[in-house]
Amino acid sequence: MSGEADDSGDSCIDSRSPTERVLERLAVYGVPDYSLGQFQSGLVAYVKDNNVPTATLVPFILPTDAEIARALQEVKAGSKRDLMSPKAKYLYRESLYWLQWLMFENEPAEALETIAKMNTGQRGVCGAIWGKDDVAFRCRTCEHDPTCAICVPCFQNGNHKDHDYSIIYTGGGCCDCGDETAWKREGFCSEHKGAKQIKPLPHDVAQAVGPVLSSLFDCWNETLTIAESNDHAIEPRKVSNELTSAVVDMLFNFCTHSESLLSFVSRVVINTANLLYVLVRAERFLSYAVTKKLHELLLKLVGEPIFKYEFGKVFVEYYPVTVSEAIRSSSNNSLKKYPLLSTFCVQIFTVPTLTPLLVKEVHLLDMLLRCLGNIFVFCAGDDGRLEVNQYGNLHKTSIRVIEDIKFVLSHSEVAVYATHEQRDILVAWVNILSFVQGMNPQKRETTIHVEEKNGYMHFPFILCHSIGEINSLLVVGAFTDSFANDACQGTSVTIGQDGDNGVGQSLAKVEPLSREGSACSLSSESSSLKQSMLDDKFKYHENNHSEIPSSVLCLGAECLRALDIWLAEDNSSNESILHASAYHGGPSNNSLALKKALTRLKYSHKAFGLYDGSLFRTKRSYSTMAKKGVTDGLDNAPSTANFSAESRRAQNHEPHPVVGMDLDDSHGHGVSLDCIREVPEYIPEYFHVFGLSHWPSMTCDASSQKISFHIPLHGLLSFILKEVLRKCFSDDARADTDCSGCPQNLSSAYQTFIRKLLRGCQPNGYSSYMMEHPLRCRVFCAQVHAGMWKKNGDAAYFSYEWYRSVRWSEHEPELDLFSLQFCAALAPADCYIKRILDRFGLSSYISLDLEQSSEYEPVLVQEMLTLIIQIIKERRFCGQSATENLQRELVCKLVVGDATHSQLANSLPADHSKSDQLQDILDRIAQYSTPSAMSQGKYALRLPYWKELDLYHPRGNPKELQVAEERYLRFCGASALNIQLPKWTKIYQPLERIARIATCNMVLQIVRGVLAHHVLADKSAQPRAPDGVVVTALHLLFLGLDVCVVYGKSGSNLLREGDNIPLLALAGEETDVGVAGAQSLLSLLVLVMRLHREESVGSSLDAGNCNISSLIESLLIKFAELDPRCLSKLQHHAPEAIKSLFKSSADDKPNALSSISGADQRKAKARERKAAILAKMRAEQSKFLASLESDADATEDVRVAKEEDSLETGMVSHEGKHDICCLCHDPDSENPLSILVLLQKSRLVSFVDKGTPSWDQDWTSAFDMGKSAEPVNEVDSHGGAVHGNSSDGISSSQLAQIVQSLHGFAHDWSPAEISSLMDYFKPKIPELKNVLLPDVSSIVKKEISCSFESVEQEICLSVQKCMSIIRGESDDQEASTNQYSRKDSNSFMLGRYLATLAREFTQSVSVSDREASQSLEPSLEISSYDKFGPIGCDGVHLSSCGHSVHQVCLDRYLSSLKERYSRRLIFEGGHIADPEQGELLCPVCRRLANSVLPVMSKCSSGRLEQAITLPGVLTASDKEIGCLKLEPAWSLLKSVAAVVSKGNYSQVLPMREHTRIGKNLEPVCKLICGMYFPGKEDTLSKSGRVSPSLLMWDTLKYTLISTEIASRSGRTSPMSKISLGSLFKELESSGRFVLQLLLHIVQGTRSRNPLDILLRFIGLQSFESSICYGVSPEKGKLWSLLDHTDAGELFPDNQFWNQAYAPVLVQDPFSTLMLLLFCLPYPILSSREYFLSLVHMFYAVSVTQALTAYFGHIQDIEKQSGFHDCLVSDIAELVELSPLVRQRFLSYYIDTDDNVKDVIHSFCLPYLRRCALLLKLLTSSGHNIIDLNSYADGRKVRDETLTESLELENMFAIPPLDDILGDDLLRSLARVWFRHVCMDFKHNRVQWALYLTPVVPFRLMRLPLFYHDLVQRFVKPHCSNCNAVQEDPALCLLCGRICTPSWKLCCRESGCRTHSVSCGAGTGVFLLIRKTTVLLQRNARQARWVSPYLDVYGEEDVEMGRGKPLYLNEERYAALTSMVASHGIDRSSKVLRQMTLGPLFLV
Repeated sequence: MSGEADDSGDSCIDSRSPTERVLERLAVYGVPDYSLGQFQSGLVAYVKDNNVPTATLVPFILPTDAEIARALQEVKAGSKRDLMSPKAKYLYRESLYWLQWLMFENEPAEALETIAKMNTGQRGVCGAIWGKDDVAFRCRTCEHDPTCAICVPCFQNGNHKDHDYSIIYTGGGCCDCGDETAWKREGFCSEHKGAKQIKPLPHDVAQAVGPVLSSLFDCWNETLTIAESNDHAIEPRKVSNELTSAVVDMLFNFCTHSESLLSFVSRVVINTANLLYVLVRAERFLSYAVTKKLHELLLKLVGEPIFKYEFGKVFVEYYPVTVSEAIRSSSNNSLKKYPLLSTFCVQIFTVPTLTPLLVKEVHLLDMLLRCLGNIFVFCAGDDGRLEVNQYGNLHKTSIRVIEDIKFVLSHSEVAVYATHEQRDILVAWVNILSFVQGMNPQKRETTIHVEEKNGYMHFPFILCHSIGEINSLLVVGAFTDSFANDACQGTSVTIGQDGDNGVGQSLAKVEPLSREGSACSLSSESSSLKQSMLDDKFKYHENNHSEIPSSVLCLGAECLRALDIWLAEDNSSNESILHASAYHGGPSNNSLALKKALTRLKYSHKAFGLYDGSLFRTKRSYSTMAKKGVTDGLDNAPSTANFSAESRRAQNHEPHPVVGMDLDDSHGHGVSLDCIREVPEYIPEYFHVFGLSHWPSMTCDASSQKISFHIPLHGLLSFILKEVLRKCFSDDARADTDCSGCPQNLSSAYQTFIRKLLRGCQPNGYSSYMMEHPLRCRVFCAQVHAGMWKKNGDAAYFSYEWYRSVRWSEHEPELDLFSLQFCAALAPADCYIKRILDRFGLSSYISLDLEQSSEYEPVLVQEMLTLIIQIIKERRFCGQSATENLQRELVCKLVVGDATHSQLANSLPADHSKSDQLQDILDRIAQYSTPSAMSQGKYALRLPYWKELDLYHPRGNPKELQVAEERYLRFCGASALNIQLPKWTKIYQPLERIARIATCNMVLQIVRGVLAHHVLADKSAQPRAPDGVVVTALHLLFLGLDVCVVYGKSGSNLLREGDNIPLLALAGEETDVGVAGAQSLLSLLVLVMRLHREESVGSSLDAGNCNISSLIESLLIKFAELDPRCLSKLQHHAPEAIKSLFKSSADDKPNALSSISGADQRKAKARERKAAILAKMRAEQSKFLASLESDADATEDVRVAKEEDSLETGMVSHEGKHDICCLCHDPDSENPLSILVLLQKSRLVSFVDKGTPSWDQDWTSAFDMGKSAEPVNEVDSHGGAVHGNSSDGISSSQLAQIVQSLHGFAHDWSPAEISSLMDYFKPKIPELKNVLLPDVSSIVKKEISCSFESVEQEICLSVQKCMSIIRGESDDQEASTNQYSRKDSNSFMLGRYLATLAREFTQSVSVSDREASQSLEPSLEISSYDKFGPIGCDGVHLSSCGHSVHQVCLDRYLSSLKERYSRRLIFEGGHIADPEQGELLCPVCRRLANSVLPVMSKCSSGRLEQAITLPGVLTASDKEIGCLKLEPAWSLLKSVAAVVSKGNYSQVLPMREHTRIGKNLEPVCKLICGMYFPGKEDTLSKSGRVSPSLLMWDTLKYTLISTEIASRSGRTSPMSKISLGSLFKELESSGRFVLQLLLHIVQGTRSRNPLDILLRFIGLQSFESSICYGVSPEKGKLWSLLDHTDAGELFPDNQFWNQAYAPVLVQDPFSTLMLLLFCLPYPILSSREYFLSLVHMFYAVSVTQALTAYFGHIQDIEKQSGFHDCLVSDIAELVELSPLVRQRFLSYYIDTDDNVKDVIHSFCLPYLRRCALLLKLLTSSGHNIIDLNSYADGRKVRDETLTESLELENMFAIPPLDDILGDDLLRSLARVWFRHVCMDFKHNRVQWALYLTPVVPFRLMRLPLFYHDLVQRFVKPHCSNCNAVQEDPALCLLCGRICTPSWKLCCRESGCRTHSVSCGAGTGVFLLIRKTTVLLQRNARQARWVSPYLDVYGEEDVEMGRGKPLYLNEERYAALTSMVASHGIDRSSKVLRQMTLGPLFLV
């Protein structure tokens, strides 16, 4: 290796190469010159011969400090500011190269290859490192924890069949394949078999490598240490950067070649003193690039078990340094600045064999708690609670620490160890929660509106959710038996040099970006494991309630203690607890308690004295500390230097100094270490609020005080109580419980349970204070719902939504409700309800004060009643099993609407969404609907399970509840409010006392108050008790009665107060209710019942369709049944109704759905009347919709419209519904109507010709598949493709010939024509200016007056006469007589054409425009092809919605749209249509249109039908299927050519000025011309060289071709359905009527202008020469003159003529037929004989083409036998003699093994289908050529197996194929046509190839079945221009190219919009790889389409959020394909609704 001299020009710069410097240093060492002369090999020999210690050579080989300093100075001299020095880099690389020679004693590359071969097939661990957004796989079947993943190759090489795997995008990490601690062995791939496969490095290699590597690492360590100690010095950091970069690159090279070498390197790193500690800290002084490389190396090394263990210990000690840095800076940037934590936390803390060791040996969990405590103390305010603004700055850091705590506690051994043996951890954790308790409180604003712009509002919810998951892990550990702890204690490790240890194998983790793979999912993933752990390790029985684990009691006691303190402080205004606040010392209590707990942890692990206790002091000076002058302790946090010292002590096993903590405060409550002890068993005196024996009275106004949702201490205690209850009293634990749910010995069991769990607590004190804050949260939600917090802005509403979200429902709202239930079981019932009433601010409501307190009162009352019902009936945590809860959750979601599997899973709480029973329950209660073309697979609730609807679900949303009630009424036929009444169900024994709540006196008063306010309501004012509140109150009353029924049957006295149940005893007690007098509950019920019964007469509109009177009837019946006193009261209050009540009771059936009272019957009749009205309205709507044209994307169940009635003569009827303008709707307007149409450029034919691309092939091959068909730009002297053959001037001989030609025409032309022609050519050919023509003014010519239409008729009559003459002449005679006449007539016709063109050009264009046109015309770049057609596409497709407008109305409408568009005002369709391009949405159907076609009037079209009598109509009954009708077609062509060649008709053409098109056709013709020749349409129109009629005819032709192709594709099935029915159906959907209209327009315009007629006449002559004689007509002098003036470019007219005389075999037969029909006189279209003969002629062309292509694909034609003396043998012979033909007849669908006849039928079928479409148009337009109806009803061939080809052949009277192949005329013509092809190929006149395709459907790209195959191939492609990674790749489904959304200049060609223009003529269909959806592009418009890939549940996975395997849905993909094939992107309403102008996805 050699260095490079610096080119800075500084003379002082050292120019020695790095190799020379190494040699000099070795010479100083003493290496002799002869050894140095041999370079590296000489040094190796010297060391061997002299036994030189290699370690001593390393410092001399490495560059010296002076050399590095000099290199850095040279960089400075060169003005390079980067830390990376190229000079220093070369020095280090050269030195390391010499060191590698010393290590391997050979050339390093060869040595490494040798070592690699030694380890072939012995790969142990993959360890592939990922970057951002790389693809990886998770397999839940194989992984050990949710953070594990493997790379794509390992997944593909493994066996994961039927596994639960998903795909994720990574954010870093490495592959776990081969790691037994992370991945199951059976999930290993075939390449990696585990770490045991790794063999140690050979002894001799290790002996050679070890010393050199150790010495190198010593030098490296020293360099890094110097850089670390010099924080502000730049040069040491540059040196460390260079050396680290070089060493890391070398080590990476080692690791890549051999895992044995990797293992050896890891051991050397460990054994190098202090190196590992320095490498961990290196991120603080190395550059980002070098740090990233170093971390990747560490990820590789972490795969080694020994290294992982040692690295883990160092990592644990380094962890708090980064956290302290974040606290100092009060920013989360430290995690970005120092990425080691985020990179390696997952790698270390999730290893099940390593983490417990780190917890015990280096106190990992203690360290994490200290870090979290530091953050909370820093972010705490003066009140000891976290300040959300301050916490927001450290939110990410705290979540990082909390996530790591979750990782650690997720190991069962750690959780058991923490809860059983380290009780101080529990104390510390509870004290940490005290900081969160009550954080971010909110207070209602009542004065001014306050909009809090706080971006941290959601942070506390995330924090509490994460804390809740840790709480659950701790509780699981507390419940686990101690044997698990013994197992943890018994785990030991012995680290040996051979790597055989108990740490376990390497664990390489991934940092996933997908939701499924996040660390937050750890607890949810393992929820089932936690549940099973509790079930297996903690079994209880009914008589064993006292056996609650001591760890649970300890955790509960500590939580009670903290809550007692916090509640005492929070309620310090209460006199009964003032002493508690004073005792605990004020708001600094949280910090002091945390200090005590952490000090206890610190001194329980004296060996772990790393952290200074001052870190846990608060940032601010609390009021209690200010007097002592306590300063900010964060200044004493451990710095990097301190950490280094500590690290060295640990390395040298030195004892750590113990740092004391000053915990004294101003009150003298100093805490010494002696007083810190275990908390004894609690006695009542320890509690201050929970120990109160009486029910305290607390005043609190929830609407004026601060409220916080964040009470994690409440959640922890509730979680403990919930789990204890479940284990003690669930169905699995209870042994003696009767079916009613009442215990046999309730009092003793209850007392034992409470005494053990809540020791020292009094029921009144506990319940009164524990219920307070959960109740305030519910009151807050009620007030927000009522609108009381509107002035607080969005903050209150967002808090309300987040609190009720399912994401944290399990840890916050549901536990709060359970806490309220638990308190309800302990509290006095009336006091409990009174507290709820007070907190809702409704104390005055039950006093029956008629004056309403506020407008929010009705909502608050209903929310309060709902809460009481939920407290009584909810069984989420206290009665229902997990299966029952899961089923209820699913039912509650499905009643709202059908849902997909993921929607259901996301709506479930975390513990349910991962349940193994989810799918079984879902299949039982719901019915699955398979996905269709647009909809996803969804589940719908089965009818029997609607009865499980829960109207009072805790997370019920009012809007969703309303939807559920409406759906219930629709499906079940009854109101859910009448049927789904709340009922009492079984509950855990200690909570049985909740039943007393339902029957207490306060509930009765509340219900009575609601009824009284409802009865006494003033109808003119807002009711205080609307119907909704009444219904909820009645439900509460029904629930209370149901409780009475249940406990009455069991004989329990639980509900009784004395001898009575309050609800029944007081129901008849009367109270004064104002104007209504004394009323009881029963009397009020009767009044309300009567009131609603009267109001319901003739109406069915109660609250939510609830029949309130019927509901009250059922309640009164229950009262009467339960209590005789109630019965007597009812007889007194309603004697007239009691009999009907008893009658309805006697007739009542168990099923409530069958009970129908008189009111029900009346309402049923009202509903019937309403249904009748709705039915009538629907009928009117259906009638209106039936008048609209169906969309092109209608489903297949829509029946095709019937064929239109017979058309009136001359009128184009398009179903009379469209004969009114849809803009003005004036039926009497005389303005002409036009049809809205849509014109689109298309390349559909090219896509079918080139075949379907495949996803696994290179896009270039797919995109360039047919480029050989494009012409080669070569010179054509015969007028073919002329490119650049023009000269600067014209020769004298050529000029003389041209003048001679003009002299010859002078006698036949008028002087005006001669003058116009000369004026036309003189500006282009200057030589003609001096030419004088003879004077012809004296020649008198007879003026002949003749109309254009009469010319057509005269030609038809002449053709009939001429045909009889031609048939009598011989071919030779005809050829000889016509040879000269064709040549002469050809020139004469062209001269007339040019003269007419010159005259019209001169008259219609001004002088200035003429000069501009003449100057521009030669530079026109029309096309490089010599065929007529559009540029950049195959053709223009026409479609229409069928609605009509007046042109005047349309102009006004477009003008208004353009004005609004220019002023950027919103208008309908503004995001879809561009008015500047003439686009608009149809006012009726909202489909896109961009032009109009005028409807031809009867008078204007009547002339077309005045045709002469020609051969009549051919019907199915008189068909004569004999020979092929080639002779009539041949005679017709010759006759027509002979007639027009005589020149008589060209002379009689009117010479007056005629316009080519009418004014009403100008817009559509201009648009078509712009599509054919973009950018040149104005110039071409002025030049007169383009025929609008020809453009419209070509549009009609391409529309028919594309319609035929579109009909092949099934709309909802990938299987093509090829039939005449589907063919005609596609024609109808595209708009058959508009094609008929276009046909009539062309027929009316192509004969109204002499230019068009002459254009057609010349075309007829060319067709006759090509088809009949197989020659191209010789061009006269005028052709040369025209070619010269065209300057080498082909204009449309010349293109048309060139195509006409081109060989017929190299053109599409249907296209040629259409162009020939355009040239022929229009009466011929109505002739049976002529039309069929032409169809037969081109069918023969198609047969010849099929045979030519077939034999062109056969290499050895001689082996093909079976056909002799027929067309097949002729073509085979001709192809063999002309090899060039093989290159021009191409097909991707020919199989040489197919039968020749089958090939002919297959390749001729497209032609016949297109002819059938044309025939359909002609037949519907009045040209009764063939009676299709007669054919369909009476066709002779009825064989069911007959193919479509035979049907069409029969339709067109085509003879059998054998007869065709033997036809002599066809064989003769085939030879003529073939000779013509060969001749033109020889002269290079034809530049294109012909693609032949059978009837194959259009197909988008063939996609793989599995979506991950696409992701693997295309997820991170590189741009072909700039090589940058494309962030959002888009796969073109038309050609297979990968496009990019980048707008960089170099990538512009790969942009989606740009590519859609070049690939699909403006149409683009892209699969967005990362989003999984489809992007539809139409020019500037974009729309998102559904994904073609669905999971096993038939559901999309947009952006791979779930990562589940996706499979190609053929039905969806077929629907997309059909839409593209039918040009439906711009016509589909579903697409247009999502379409926007401009970049939707920035593509």
